[in-house]
Amino acid sequence: MNMMTLKIDTSVYPLEAIQAAAYSLTGRAYARIARGKGVEASVTLKAKEGGDAVEAGGRASPAATPFLTAAGDGARTLEDEFYNELLHQTLRLKVSENNRKIREYVVTKALVSAQVPSSPPGTEAPGSSAQAAGPDPNCPECQAEAQARQASASGAERQAPPVDEELEKEIEKLLAEIEKSGPSSDDPLGVAVPWEEKHGGAKPEKPMKTKAKGRKKA
Repeated sequence: MNMMTLKIDTSVYPLEAIQAAAYSLTGRAYARIARGKGVEASVTLKAKEGGDAVEAGGRASPAATPFLTAAGDGARTLEDEFYNELLHQTLRLKVSENNRKIREYVVTKALVSAQVPSSPPGTEAPGSSAQAAGPDPNCPECQAEAQARQASASGAERQAPPVDEELEKEIEKLLAEIEKSGPSSDDPLGVAVPWEEKHGGAKPEKPMKTKAKGRKKA
């Protein structure tokens, strides 16, 4: 029977990555995940008869690959494909975790941009002093226009959401964490550092060009 059981160390590979890697091979094999001893997780793969020819990650394979093949054929076994997909899913989760603060910043920035800022107390809109006197009683058109303007202003005030102070504090806290992390943590190898700063102003020496000598004709 084409079946195998793999022991995975969850301290190295997260459980979410193990589940995703096993799911990517369900077109070709049955997968079962169980909890093992300590930090181990047990993954059992059983070949399907006439399973789909699907490689790790859901990519279509040009030809069906048997569940277990001889080493001389050069084809990868299903076990090798599982470990490759497991590494891919682990790296994907790591990148997603590193970009979590950036996603939170984008979402909070969008929420703040959608809010209508409330006017501070004691301030009046331009032209409010002129409107306070009221329209001309001898002009019916002026009175109708003033009533329409007043109705639209009151409707806008009802629709304007108040600014959430707790949300503003949370955004300021998130921005402070991003500034503390700094861009230097994203460049541990110092790739973005200029050559002059890294080597003290010394410029790299140009390689000497050598001319190839041809053979003399007899």
